[in-house]
Amino acid sequence: MTAAGPAGGHVPVRLDAPELLGKPQGRREGHHLSALLVGVLLAAEATWWNDLVDPFGVVAWAAAHGLPYRRARRALDCLAESEIAVADLRPFRTGRVALTPRTVPTSLLHDRSRRAERFAPLSRAGLAEVVADHALSWVAASLLIVLLLLCDHRTAELPDGWTKTRLCEQFGIGWRRLTAGLEALAAAGLVTYEARRGGPLSLQLLARPALVVPTAPPQPRRRERRQIERQASHGDGPAADVARKLLAHYCVAAAPTSSLVGALGDALITGANPTTVLEHLAAMGSLGDARNVMAILVHRARRVAAELADAREREDRRRRAMENERRSLAERTSAEAKRLEDYQDEDRWLASVLDPIPSGTDLGMNPAVASRPVMVAAQIHTGCLELVARFPELDPTDLVHRWTIDLGSVDELDVFGIGPRSSSAGKPGRLPRIRAGPSLAERIRAENR
Repeated sequence: MTAAGPAGGHVPVRLDAPELLGKPQGRREGHHLSALLVGVLLAAEATWWNDLVDPFGVVAWAAAHGLPYRRARRALDCLAESEIAVADLRPFRTGRVALTPRTVPTSLLHDRSRRAERFAPLSRAGLAEVVADHALSWVAASLLIVLLLLCDHRTAELPDGWTKTRLCEQFGIGWRRLTAGLEALAAAGLVTYEARRGGPLSLQLLARPALVVPTAPPQPRRRERRQIERQASHGDGPAADVARKLLAHYCVAAAPTSSLVGALGDALITGANPTTVLEHLAAMGSLGDARNVMAILVHRARRVAAELADAREREDRRRRAMENERRSLAERTSAEAKRLEDYQDEDRWLASVLDPIPSGTDLGMNPAVASRPVMVAAQIHTGCLELVARFPELDPTDLVHRWTIDLGSVDELDVFGIGPRSSSAGKPGRLPRIRAGPSLAERIRAENR
């Protein structure tokens, strides 16, 4: 028994994920490689808000992913030793797997706080569907992940300096297993490679577009989207052209069905270029011995359309979030500027009505700051604000004068005889304001010269 993980979206797998597992030890039995596969599969199935795969049954999960039970258990132990994931397994009961949160440096997933860290946006459904479509062994599936992390994201080619021997040493796998895995990927149309004896390994990852989430293209206008839909419903237009090219790529002589053209139309109305859609579909590999070719192609086209729509939705959410953040920042900046302006105007009013101005010693301030005009002015301003807030209906000028005579508690101040606040004094509970004149600190500084 296993949890049903999220169907859409992506997981940001770090490019240095193999290094987190450490260097392979002992015989080259591929345990390091299978641990990487298990870690990525668990990350793709975990819920994004708590990084848990719950419930989790290791026997059923291993069988569903074509992994021997002992290899899956060994992989889970390796992930626990590397502090990547911890499995809570219970005999005859379902347990759960907790992935290390992405904020922790040992996490398999990228976090925005580590800005220099590079990652691959692995599609949650992409890897599982490619593996299922081609019935890949755990070795071939593991190599697919390794190649995704190693190959250049711009050219999808393996960088210079890699050989089959280096791959065996780096990932703890035997020569025969590596060769069999590469042959399986090549037979499925997922990679092309050429290995030269004593020379570098030339390899291109054809399946990269099918494994990573597509970026959101510019959305076409409504009139253009409607035209694509209308043409697709009549078996014409760019969707039909892509369908014919796709069938020619797989050497299928049949005419495209309305379902295939409609699914491709759904992909094109997201704004994706026809060439991009065709590359994504071709990157999903060969059809093998499929009995119903059209059904498989329609399923793949619908998946590409769904991923492109998800990418568009994510881009729209990101744009809205950025716009809201800009608006919020502008509002906060404006409010802060207004508060500062009000404070300065109140400060100038206090400087104009206070005579004499209390000293820092009179206010009971610490001797270390009692001689600093700015600190004394701030203390006076705070006391006067508290005063007019306590007696909002009384005249503020008389209040501050009475307070400077008796610098005690605001609640104990004798306000007998103080007149009511006039309408020209501003809002009740606030200090009056003036736009010109010296500040309170400037007056204090001038009097202390």
